[in-house]
Amino acid sequence: MSSTSSEANSEHEDGGRPGFNAFKSRDDLIRYGSNALLLFLAQIRLNVDDIEAFATNALTDHSNDKKADLVAVVRDGAKVVIGQGYFREKEDKPAAPEDKAADANTAVSWLIAGPLDSVPATLRGAAQEVRAALEAGTVTEFEIWYSHNLPESKNVQRELDQAALTADALIKREFPSANVDVTATEFGIATLETEYARTQAPIFVSQAFDFDIPGGFELKADGWSAFSTAINGGALRALWSAHTTDLMSPNIRDYLGMVRSTGNINFGIKQTAKTQPENFAIFNNGITILVNDYQLGSDNASLRVDGVGIVNGGQTTGAIGELSGTEAARLGEAMVMARFVKCTDPGVLQDIVRYNNTQNKVEATDFRSKDAIQERLRGEFEKIPEADYRGGRRGGTSDAIVRRRGLLPDSSVAQALAAFHGRPNLAYNETRAIWDNDAVYASVFRDTVSARHIVFVFGLLRAIDNAKQNITAIPEAERTDAQRKHAEFFRGRGSNLLMLAAIGSCFETVIGRPIADRTELKFKKNVSPAGAAEAWQPLVDSLLSFSAQLMPATNQGLKSSERVARAVEGFSAMVEATRAANPAPFENLAESTLPAASTPKVTT
Repeated sequence: MSSTSSEANSEHEDGGRPGFNAFKSRDDLIRYGSNALLLFLAQIRLNVDDIEAFATNALTDHSNDKKADLVAVVRDGAKVVIGQGYFREKEDKPAAPEDKAADANTAVSWLIAGPLDSVPATLRGAAQEVRAALEAGTVTEFEIWYSHNLPESKNVQRELDQAALTADALIKREFPSANVDVTATEFGIATLETEYARTQAPIFVSQAFDFDIPGGFELKADGWSAFSTAINGGALRALWSAHTTDLMSPNIRDYLGMVRSTGNINFGIKQTAKTQPENFAIFNNGITILVNDYQLGSDNASLRVDGVGIVNGGQTTGAIGELSGTEAARLGEAMVMARFVKCTDPGVLQDIVRYNNTQNKVEATDFRSKDAIQERLRGEFEKIPEADYRGGRRGGTSDAIVRRRGLLPDSSVAQALAAFHGRPNLAYNETRAIWDNDAVYASVFRDTVSARHIVFVFGLLRAIDNAKQNITAIPEAERTDAQRKHAEFFRGRGSNLLMLAAIGSCFETVIGRPIADRTELKFKKNVSPAGAAEAWQPLVDSLLSFSAQLMPATNQGLKSSERVARAVEGFSAMVEATRAANPAPFENLAESTLPAASTPKVTT
């Protein structure tokens, strides 16, 4: 065994690799094989709340996948991630395979510019989604990842850099109006530890720094103190130049980058710093910085801080930090309002990060977490076994990293409700609108929706996802003709939500009785989400036979409402025509579902 392997294994055994240890504890990722670590990385970097749902749509790993293991369009279409995954059980190599990194060139070529009719079916849905996002102009970041559990190497990064150049050139050629930053990063074992450490420590940059200040004032309470002042824009730019995104450790998301439009906040920050630096302090909200300690100079004109973690104002810091030398010519005239916070109470510290974290894009769910419906649902879920429903109350990345058994992620709940009640396009393409738009929110989270109904529809979504995982786990050469057809259906983006909608649309046929209000549907027994999925599984496996009826609607990511409607209608007709031939899974589900069949009154 090489010295590299011995040292690595020694670190692992003595707990020197907390990030890798956290990954190894995730037994829910085992099923994803060599892509498990890649998914763990995605959960850290993208703050994925439902890794099973994410994996269902993002993983493309296949013998003919054209070198792309993962393709994800996330953050409302603002970011595209192409991921390569590699995992070596025996860590006895000094570096990961270079050819896997070189494969990224092939991946970006097919996804961005390969003729769609020649793109393999395994990748076609992903290519359509990526190109649609680029064409729409929503993409600002295009990231290429190579995730593995070995040391990083210059040769691997060189191959990835070439892939980034290829992607950049193709985007400029195929989508000339797009304004996209392309990056390629090797996430080896050391970088994984860095990424993980940033999620655990609010203050990742621990050095001491001195700032010239124009005075200020201090506030104190039990467990915390804060000093409010202003710092020079040039000092903030120098801080960024030295430490870049490490300054953002309290933030789940790094600096978002600048989109060249006057309505974009980062572009506006740069414009102010360049053209009106003397007004920067009154035009900008300023920044909040967590520190381990601070000391005010005797002349009240200097402040020494130990450690820096920017919890609010990441956009300001990043925008100023990325000014060129010419653009920063007058930056010395700019003052940035700054609040330095020292906190010794862990609970208060967590709340400081949560409530100040505007670098973390304010999600629409945040605005719904305290409304009456979510409060009621959280109360009802207290009676559901093995269920954890947050109802818009978010945790941080560290919450996402730790597997929460029984968690019903907000995004997946909203998608399941919308799809089951006839809106798969909304569920897949406009999830944010469910929380953001008052009318849409009210139509999905109706007053009649109960916790047990959510378990009912969420269980169906999980059963469909399980069916896909079971199919894709079968080697292609060993699949039957029927299994190959099912696999082809599941390759379509949003196919799981389309099938959920199709089952919901014909549910009267499924259970053999009329349903006045489908939000009243629930299981007779108060089952857990896992129990609900088990109850649905036999029926889902049976209805996969009709998935071919749904395939025409998946080739545009469910964006064609007419195609979706026709596909669902065809699916429903097949269910109605064949139900009598295989009644068992239908009758079993009908027997376990409420409302029960009503007994007509007999009059004499």
